Amino acid sequence: MSEKQETHTPGPWYEYQSEKDSHKMIASKCGETIAERVPNANARLIASAPDMLEMCKLFEDCMANMDGMDGYDTSYELSKVRAVLAKVEGEST
Repeated sequence: MSEKQETHTPGPWYEYQSEKDSHKMIASKCGETIAERVPNANARLIASAPDMLEMCKLFEDCMANMDGMDGYDTSYELSKVRAVLAKVEGEST
């Protein structure tokens, strides 16, 4: 997969309790607001997005390196993780 310029706010992201209501807010390490009024059930998932993206990229590299080694066929895993990465990077609908 070719290198792409990141367009999202770099992680880590953190969840904070809103002072206005019971919802959470998501902010970057620099204090930039990522999302406001996030339902509590979604806050941890959204705040973890940069970490999950990094792990998907690592998984893609690992699967690409393993493909064909000792008879391993990682084409299914590679196609799935590449579809997720394309969606995240705005390359698929």
